Amino acid sequence: MKYGAVGDGISDDTSAFQKTWDSACNGSSKMGSVYVPSGKAFLLNSLHFRGPCKSKPLLFTMDGKMKAQSDPNKWQKGENGIIPWLIFERVEGLVISGRGLLDGQGKGWWDIHCRDHPGPNCIWLAPTMMTFSNCRNVILKSLRFRNSAQSHVLVMGSQNVHIKDIKIKSPEVSPNTDGVHITSSSAVFITHSDFATGDDCVSIGDQVHDLSVTFVNCGPGHGVSVGSLGRGGTEVAVEDIRVAHVNFTGTTNGARIKTWPGGTGYVRGIEFFDIRFASVQNPIIIDQFYGCAPNCVQTEKAVHIEKVKYMKMSGTSRTEVAMKLECSGKNACSKVFMRDIDLSPANGIDSVTSLCSFVQGSTQGTIRPSSCIVSIQ
Repeated sequence: MKYGAVGDGISDDTSAFQKTWDSACNGSSKMGSVYVPSGKAFLLNSLHFRGPCKSKPLLFTMDGKMKAQSDPNKWQKGENGIIPWLIFERVEGLVISGRGLLDGQGKGWWDIHCRDHPGPNCIWLAPTMMTFSNCRNVILKSLRFRNSAQSHVLVMGSQNVHIKDIKIKSPEVSPNTDGVHITSSSAVFITHSDFATGDDCVSIGDQVHDLSVTFVNCGPGHGVSVGSLGRGGTEVAVEDIRVAHVNFTGTTNGARIKTWPGGTGYVRGIEFFDIRFASVQNPIIIDQFYGCAPNCVQTEKAVHIEKVKYMKMSGTSRTEVAMKLECSGKNACSKVFMRDIDLSPANGIDSVTSLCSFVQGSTQGTIRPSSCIVSIQ
């Protein structure tokens, strides 16, 4: 409140927050701090929290409520279009924590999104709630996020990011409201968190390695997705991804890998372990024809998917094909391993089956429904 923030939920406190950050980041003390007090609601437009900072670590404690500007017509725009809401850039040693709530007030954006409201004035892109760009050694914990205009948390070009004990909630019908999206980053760890979204709970983009998603609840939403990758023929490099101890409830997908036809590069070293499904539409899915349905054709190139493990997975599918592994005939999925899979039909489904195209690998233990992987000894 030192720099003139009002905190009544009506007054625009953007300038006060920017001044507070600049002071904490460039101050003379070894440790900088920003405190958002409880009992207050702060209305904010786009904020760019730039580093590098003199202060390390920098503590950003949110115990109050932060509200995004709800009117798309009042949102700031940059040279490249819509500016995200809260951007942390080139910050090292950042700890964001507290008991507070970040409210994206995204309904105004959802109501003009082209997916559900096509027309000359519709939009595809909307502000991301919280972005970490080229940051290192970040901890994000204990906060609540709701109703983002688009993705809730974006991690890009960053290393050693720990996300834990957060809760993200947006309506199931809200467009493109990913929980956490990661791209061009390494050593990212997401744990003990709850996601209810209109898109992927966690989505893993290109140029990502050494990432884990553990002890997470997902639903509603589109599952935990590696991809989509390879759009426009781009070269992909994704490896060493672990998804473990996850509960999927009522999601459209569970453990998903999705690539576009025509891409190149690789997805490898992916492990799904100790997963529970409750009435999930596509519990286990590899889709190498993403974005081209219903008129897909084989392309000369495809992202190579290899060394994928599915272990200790059980629950119910609300579609007949509980395991769908559709790989490219030009670059078959290889070294796919399954162990102890037990999927049964949800209410209203008589039975479940598996479907495979160009999948090579091996199985161990009980596999239900029966595996369709081509065994390679």
